[in-house]
Amino acid sequence: MGNGFSIKQILIAIGVVGIFTFIVIGTTSSAFKDNSDMYYEQTEKMIIHNAEIYGKTLESLKTEGSMVITVDDLVKAGYYGDVDGDGNVKNPKNSKATLNGLKIKLVYQSDGSIKASIIEEE
Repeated sequence: MGNGFSIKQILIAIGVVGIFTFIVIGTTSSAFKDNSDMYYEQTEKMIIHNAEIYGKTLESLKTEGSMVITVDDLVKAGYYGDVDGDGNVKNPKNSKATLNGLKIKLVYQSDGSIKASIIEEE
């Protein structure tokens, strides 16, 4: 009898390590997934929500019925605070771009509520 491991024992050890590696990679791969689209959608929802709140303070919106504002307008009015030190709202899809120029249409509804929607650039 030798003092080493048999081929069978080595193959079993390699199989166990392989299964463990497969499980670990499978559970941690989502941690490295690009979530920029999800963060962008959440940012858009927050912008729309804050724009609707801001729209309630605009008397001119009630008389005009609708108007277009930008994210920069929200920032300057204090209705959006997720900005860097220069007052820029970073784009989650592109860290070098900002969303300050993103246009939002505000519409005064007949029930007195405000409906905001992002104007998609073509």
